[in-house]
Amino acid sequence: MPKIKEITCHKIVNSRGDWTISTRVELEDGSIGEQTIPEGASKGMNEALSLPVNKAIDVVSSALNEALQGVMVFDQVQIDKTMLAMDGTKNKRNLGGNSILSVSLACAKAGATNRKLPLYRYLHQLYKSYRNTKARLGIPTPVFNVLNGGLHARNGLSFQEFMIIPSPKHTYEASLDIGVKSYHLLKEYLEKHAMEISVGDEGGFAPEGLDPTKALRYIREAIKNSYIAGDDVYFGLDVAAGSFYKNHTYNLKDLAKTMTPVELSDYYASLIEDFELMYIEDPFYENQLATSHTFNKKFGKKLLIVGDDLVVTNKSLLKTAIEKELINAVIVKPNQVGTLTETFDFIHLAKENKLSLILSHRSGDTAEDTFIADLAVAVGAEFMKAGSPARGERVAKYNRLLEIAATIPGHREYAS
Repeated sequence: MPKIKEITCHKIVNSRGDWTISTRVELEDGSIGEQTIPEGASKGMNEALSLPVNKAIDVVSSALNEALQGVMVFDQVQIDKTMLAMDGTKNKRNLGGNSILSVSLACAKAGATNRKLPLYRYLHQLYKSYRNTKARLGIPTPVFNVLNGGLHARNGLSFQEFMIIPSPKHTYEASLDIGVKSYHLLKEYLEKHAMEISVGDEGGFAPEGLDPTKALRYIREAIKNSYIAGDDVYFGLDVAAGSFYKNHTYNLKDLAKTMTPVELSDYYASLIEDFELMYIEDPFYENQLATSHTFNKKFGKKLLIVGDDLVVTNKSLLKTAIEKELINAVIVKPNQVGTLTETFDFIHLAKENKLSLILSHRSGDTAEDTFIADLAVAVGAEFMKAGSPARGERVAKYNRLLEIAATIPGHREYAS
């Protein structure tokens, strides 16, 4: 049985020009697994804490390396339990969520290498065995962030992401083609109207002078001669409402308005009526549970009400969201919680309660990391969100899905 020989760590630069870590797990037979760690700009207050990069490198290369040498790499549960016990906190503040996750995922990659399996196949086996489930493989529908605002662009646009979502009726390759063509159509439209085509952190365009209504209108106008909104494509919003929430109100500078939760909900209702929206993420600040419940009850049958900051890939927070009927879909970001097995726990609870899954990147990411693509396929997630169909750290994930889709039949679900 392959045992862990050595764990090392070094720093690399991510897509925002910040330092992050890259961890390498070597097995006694020479098998290797390497993993880099992303970092978000917009974070939920209950996310696992990251250590400063140099401290994280020291934790991985010393404490975690010493604790895990000689451990069987296939025993993912024991590997993760060992690290969680060493940390001893709910938010990973002692060893760092970045340190722990890098080792957890690198071990999974080393295990896949040893067994000569594609990563998605190995993760699928781990997930089925760990959760005793009959999960099926599936290629997710891509969610393209084509226009950036909020903390990802700082262009005065309150909402963080404006997205194009191909209809699930399309094959993955056709969906990717829709994303690519729509991105270029929007670029041409913005240029025609003398607007900036510089991009935000996730590769979406970031012009100034827009508000949410105008942004959605521009996107729809840009693609209308090529695709039918509400049939070929739909639209989505990552509002990240916590980024403009203060003193119990929402300050939308692009609209020159301060709104109460009820007024903001009414504004969403007008957007839902006027545009072909199928997705709204983090529509309210994460502590406004009553408002979220009311909104989900009113619109949950019409579109996806997606929790990100609200649940931060945390099983306990997800239980609350389910009990209080706050959402009908969830974002999955392994670095929010810190280990692969905790991510599996979260995914399993969501699937048990028929919540849609959206595997997601972070705004500070690396082209070396395509883990979420394999994980999305492994657990049969309905969607994957990786930014725009541009910039290396974004397209690497979309291209990985394209590669996987070419190796297995069909384009939605498959028998294991």
